[in-house]
Amino acid sequence: MTTLYCAICGNRFEPDDDHMWIDAERKPRTCHPTAPLYEADAEYAFHVDCWERETSGWRAPA
Repeated sequence: MTTLYCAICGNRFEPDDDHMWIDAERKPRTCHPTAPLYEADAEYAFHVDCWERETSGWRAPA
């Protein structure tokens, strides 16, 4: 079975445990003209408690 690691606390958990998946994409790179336009996408796993603590003060974008 695959073991996942929380992107916040680093502790491991099993895929059947309650968790969050976040897909991330970096903004376009503009610092160098020959740099790739976008970085590779990434996925992150979080414990639900860690994610809720991390995002508790966030508000909807204006």
